[in-house]
Amino acid sequence: FFYQSYFEPAVMVACGRGFLVAQPQPPALRAFLHEEIDRFSCDQLPPDVHIGTEGLYQRPWRYLMTSVGLAWRLLGISWSGLGPLFGLFYGATTVLAYALFRQVAGRLASLVCAAALCVSPIQLANLPNLRDYAKAPFTVALVLILCALVLRTRRARAVLLLSLGFGVVMGIGYGFRADLLIDIPPFLVALALFLPGGVLRNVGLKAAAAALAAVGFLSTAWPIITTVVAKGTCQPHVFLLGLTTPFNEPLGVAGGAYSWGHLYDDEYMWANVSTYATRFRPDLGYIEFCSREYDAASWDYARHILATFPADIVTRAYAAVLHVLELPFQRIAFARILGPAIAVAFVLTVSADSLRLALFALFVILYFCGHPAIQFLPRHYFPFEFVTLAMIAFFADRGMRRVMSDGPTLRTMVTPARLRRTAAFAALAAVVLVLPLAALRPYQQARAGALLGAYAAAPVLPLQVDEVAPGQLRVPIDPHASRRSAIETIADLGRERARFLEVVVDGPVCRPGTTVTFRYDPAHPEIDFSHTVTLPASGAARVFEPIYSGFIGVDLSDRSPACRSRIALVDVGDRGSRFALLLSAILPLDWRAQPQYQHIASIR
Repeated sequence: FFYQSYFEPAVMVACGRGFLVAQPQPPALRAFLHEEIDRFSCDQLPPDVHIGTEGLYQRPWRYLMTSVGLAWRLLGISWSGLGPLFGLFYGATTVLAYALFRQVAGRLASLVCAAALCVSPIQLANLPNLRDYAKAPFTVALVLILCALVLRTRRARAVLLLSLGFGVVMGIGYGFRADLLIDIPPFLVALALFLPGGVLRNVGLKAAAAALAAVGFLSTAWPIITTVVAKGTCQPHVFLLGLTTPFNEPLGVAGGAYSWGHLYDDEYMWANVSTYATRFRPDLGYIEFCSREYDAASWDYARHILATFPADIVTRAYAAVLHVLELPFQRIAFARILGPAIAVAFVLTVSADSLRLALFALFVILYFCGHPAIQFLPRHYFPFEFVTLAMIAFFADRGMRRVMSDGPTLRTMVTPARLRRTAAFAALAAVVLVLPLAALRPYQQARAGALLGAYAAAPVLPLQVDEVAPGQLRVPIDPHASRRSAIETIADLGRERARFLEVVVDGPVCRPGTTVTFRYDPAHPEIDFSHTVTLPASGAARVFEPIYSGFIGVDLSDRSPACRSRIALVDVGDRGSRFALLLSAILPLDWRAQPQYQHIASIR
């Protein structure tokens, strides 16, 4: 499964029709794209088929689609016939990983670790998803270039050529997956801070290298860039989805009385963003999904979240680092701690020789293992298994050299100067890791507490509900209202304006574990945002929830007459401007005494 329905332009490229799509889609082509048949022939395209750019949403993946199209032109159009292309990507990733490991280890250790990557369960599991796996060789190549720039002193010409190569690889890879843009900041940081010679030297060379990288990127990615500028990227949408509750458990984070959303669902996040836009960006008008207007509104919405909950972003990144470092040991539960332990040993060992290289290693580990927290799914973090494997190769190579008496002895390794460097690095690393959370958590406690306090203090408006059964409260439905189609219902998400609901539960008389369920109309599954929350142990709580079109009522699991709930609408002010964020929240009686930030559950 790799989003086969997206690959219509690849079929057209294979048939010599260009990067276009058919309107309407011929039945045989539809059957092929939906995997009802394995093969397709260009002869099955009707002679009068209309082909154009209407409905062509695949432009940001132009290079991926074109690669598949060219492969089909050579091999024949079939899903099962794409094996050679899959093999090319997989082989390139393995070879590039070997080259990366060679930056820190000898041939044998690098070969063994590259082979381990090649047969890794998580790599093999993600290989069939061509759309997402295709970024793997580009990711490894970009990190390889970074290491080549930093680990050794090079002539100016070599630095410039490597920088140009970085831009070219980035530009081509951008046409496969937009995720690769996340690799631009580490390149600039590496140029500015970690090149041999120091931070303040070779400023002209660094500026020229950055300029050449930009030229390489723009020249190769220009067709993609023009499309993105004209149509939108949907990148902030990915970030917002990654904050939703389903990602808390995989990351191993918990805490706070709030959540940024309960569903990993495009329509649900569209409703969230449109609600924000109608309140704070009415100038954008109708918010079409993944349009330029959607990007503008979602960036604004994301900035409000970042400004209010910065400590949580850092916590989630740290949690991602721990999990990604564990990838080579993911199937051996008791051995997972080895990943972080190897990372600590690696940076301390490197620091004995060079503070610059140790800080670079720490930066690479934190950045590349941490940014998958943006949306913590295997398809986003699987390439970074190479980080731990590279460190394993480093130690394996050192161990073999010691055994063969070809490496440094213990006496030469443990000297006062080396110990001082290691101690200095350890102190600096501790500050770098601890200071962000130490500074941001009190700030977030105040900001988040003020937001939740504003919810609790806001005036409420009555909401008419009928108790249709014990514990089941329903909003009256106009019997004369016309039934809207699925297309109309989804289109209305672009002008969504949520209401903010408060449910007050008198908990002391409710059973332990009582739940509150927010119900949506099941007749429209595409906007059925129903979900259930569990009340705190004390039972008494005020539950806040943004509700969207299709909301029909609330269910209380404890249906005894003694367990009562009161429902009202929170007055969000003129055009909803009282609160910048309308978040789900459960406020127990003592919520003000609780930390309003997340923590890593296993190391709290």
